[in-house]
Amino acid sequence: MPTPFTSLSRRILGLVAVLALACALPAQPAQRDYSFSDDTSEGLQKYRTAMEAKDTATAMTVLDGLLAKAPADSYDAAFLLQLRSQILIGKGEYTKALEPIERSLLLSEAKSPTFFDERQTREIYFFLVQLYFQEATQTKNTTLAASYFDKADKAMSHWLKLTPQPTPDSQLIYAQLLFSRGMVNASNPDQALLKRAIEQVDIGLKLSTHPKDTFYVLKLVCLNQLDRYGESSELLEALVKLKPDSNAYWQQLAATYLAIAAKSEELKDPQKAREFSIRSITAIERAQANGFMNTRKDNYNLIGIYFNLGQYEKAAELLAAGLKSDAIDSDPKNWELLALAYQQLQRPLKSIDALKDGTKAFPKSGQLEFQIAQAYTSLDKPEESFKHVQLAITKGNLTKPYQAYLSLAYTAYSLQKYDIALTAARKAAEFPDGAKDGAAMAKALDGLISDREAKKNKS
Repeated sequence: MPTPFTSLSRRILGLVAVLALACALPAQPAQRDYSFSDDTSEGLQKYRTAMEAKDTATAMTVLDGLLAKAPADSYDAAFLLQLRSQILIGKGEYTKALEPIERSLLLSEAKSPTFFDERQTREIYFFLVQLYFQEATQTKNTTLAASYFDKADKAMSHWLKLTPQPTPDSQLIYAQLLFSRGMVNASNPDQALLKRAIEQVDIGLKLSTHPKDTFYVLKLVCLNQLDRYGESSELLEALVKLKPDSNAYWQQLAATYLAIAAKSEELKDPQKAREFSIRSITAIERAQANGFMNTRKDNYNLIGIYFNLGQYEKAAELLAAGLKSDAIDSDPKNWELLALAYQQLQRPLKSIDALKDGTKAFPKSGQLEFQIAQAYTSLDKPEESFKHVQLAITKGNLTKPYQAYLSLAYTAYSLQKYDIALTAARKAAEFPDGAKDGAAMAKALDGLISDREAKKNKS
């Protein structure tokens, strides 16, 4: 999320200029007849000499001396505090600058008329908003951050009262402030603050004929945090029509529809879940038609949605084409997924062909060979299954080796290759997960082989 401080240095310089002007003009409008005391007027000459020489240490000493003499609630004190804050701002000591700015503002507003005119007061409040906001986002102390956010919010409210026509930029800062304040506890966002942030975004959107994208991004984040995905998707639909060349908006639209689908699943509403899964598919395909969302990850996600919807024909079509064209990652899992899609379509031979193509791409994958063996077993072709399960064990790289050994044991047994079956069963028993079944089969095979040998000896 962009912050409002990318041009903070420029704003600081602007504020310094405003304060300097205020201090250089002791003569106020007719209703403000405040003036410096003789001591302050004389001391300010020394201050200016030191500042012109860029001797800020001496300038600060002069100000401290003048502040010690000036009455605590005086016009002199208010402006001397502002000058003190200027030096601290110039040194980048923004946290230390807060105290004199706050004190000077309190002194001004305690008087009628105020020491500072409306324009000066407005500038000071707006600077405080930004400075409080910056301090809040930089501290890791959540209690302190909450305090700074609260002060920033109050300062912004004061600024708005003095500002008849806020700008889009000021509204964006206020919306970002409210959002950041609402997300201090990210695991439990403050929904009221997020709603207020949306209100300020909406005001800002109406103030510009061509609003910054940051407005939309911030509103989308707020809506999603509030689980208002329907409104979020409507906004994104408008944005992709307005800016069809934005990959980010297409990505967010597809993701939002998927989020609504997932939420619908949680709420036991399969019809709505299906509807928004289809909308997500449509969003991805519309994006691809505009030249976006064509990465391998995007293509795989599209296949995954089709698969989850039970659209195995389309999933298989996209998988086969993607694996051939390198539009999706060619890895063993994706070849297995293609085989599974064909299985779901009751096309066992196509499933086996897909797995065999996978072994060409990954000749060292024992897992793919094992999947082929399992497929032949389901087709009651033990000879083919026996060949491929042996290949699987020879190649290795198996997810669960004990399963391959058990499969070899059962297949070899069905082919009356008892010695091979016994060896495989004993090997399966060496694995913790295969110990029970492997030992039981080995025991049965031991008995079978013993009986066979006994019969041979009798004959």
